[in-house]
Amino acid sequence: MTMLTPALTLEIGPAAPADTPEIAEVLQAAARWIETWRGRLWDPGLLGEDFVAPIVARGEFLVARTEGEIAGVAIVQPEDALFWPDKPPGEAGYLHKLVIRRAYAGQGVSRALIEAAAMRVAGWGRSLLRLDCHPDLARVYVGFGFRKIDERLVVHPESGRITVARMERRLGA
Repeated sequence: MTMLTPALTLEIGPAAPADTPEIAEVLQAAARWIETWRGRLWDPGLLGEDFVAPIVARGEFLVARTEGEIAGVAIVQPEDALFWPDKPPGEAGYLHKLVIRRAYAGQGVSRALIEAAAMRVAGWGRSLLRLDCHPDLARVYVGFGFRKIDERLVVHPESGRITVARMERRLGA
């Protein structure tokens, strides 16, 4: 699908296997950049092609391209038992690893990927799009139409004990 932002024309769609190295590069660069201002959120060493390839194979990575380059990526999954174990399966889709290349920050790529994720999840017949984030980022997602549900302590397999803000956006009318 083509989406226009005030600054860019984006082509957004599922990642192809050939995108795997570039997606890994985008994720690793973001992880290193995050470390410069808030400390480690994601281990760049765990975000390589071995991490990306199975998610691409399942069709869960969305990529936003402009002029042939990946400007941003996001994972859209049908379930998330780690961060949302108290919610029944089948009512929502889950957004993870929304990452924008620094060169495209502030140009509407995040909003476009969120809208594409919302359309995908609605196409599954689900009425909610959910995500988890660092509590300090919750206000950013409020600006994209999400509401904060709660904060929850989660034991993550790589990150250990972390507190996340759980966010939710109703889809459709």
